[in-house]
Amino acid sequence: MTRIIAAVLAVALVLPAQAADRRRMRAVNISATSLFTVLSAAAQGKVKSRRDAVRLVLAGLVAGYGFSEAKERAGRGDVATGWLIANAASSLVENTASGNHPLSHIGYTVGPLRLRIATPADREHASRVDLDVSVVESFFLAQAIRDADDVQIRDGMLSFERNDPVVEEHVFVGYTWGIFPAVVKGTGPEIWNHEAVHAIQSQQLDSVEAPLYAFQEEPRFFRLRYLKAGFIHTTSNVASEQRQYHERWTEIEAYRLAQDVAPPPP
Repeated sequence: MTRIIAAVLAVALVLPAQAADRRRMRAVNISATSLFTVLSAAAQGKVKSRRDAVRLVLAGLVAGYGFSEAKERAGRGDVATGWLIANAASSLVENTASGNHPLSHIGYTVGPLRLRIATPADREHASRVDLDVSVVESFFLAQAIRDADDVQIRDGMLSFERNDPVVEEHVFVGYTWGIFPAVVKGTGPEIWNHEAVHAIQSQQLDSVEAPLYAFQEEPRFFRLRYLKAGFIHTTSNVASEQRQYHERWTEIEAYRLAQDVAPPPP
């Protein structure tokens, strides 16, 4: 089944960029999330039988659909709901990939920290509240604080505002560092929606990252639990930077969902 999913993902990704309609984007989200959920579980030693693999594939399919729906809602302007759905999809991936019940914890990301609260479905009962830390998102937060002018909570996300556009390959009135979206003051709502899609893309990458280190093991009410390095996120960013702006999948998806256009060519 994982081979089939990998094949579907490969076919979807090699199609021309012009074919990036909503059905193709949904197929990429569903297949990619399912495949990487299995890989995350394998990295954690949680794939021990065919039954485990099937359970992981199915959870990844549902989570992938959730991420796709989250991005579509954000692109339409319902960013707060999209962010909640993205966090729920992340919880499903994290729970299943770590060998727990799919609904064992409900997580919410606040900056580089992810708070996970145990539900009655938690079989381990090791703690009521776990806190995970992301190295890569800590780095992105430092970048955002350095480059932005104001910080605020918007639609449930820690976000930033800039006074002036970013001048790189193009003139950007929106910019996102990891899960931290930023817009230039006075821009239209479609720019915020676009950057929110990027933040959800980052949340999706973070969700399939296997922990680098596990902290406290003993049962207690609150635990500092996992340290996540962000290898997948970093690798994805490096690979994306090797392509021209209008050919990057993240930009194709964000432009199509938020503005219903293709990214501008050089």
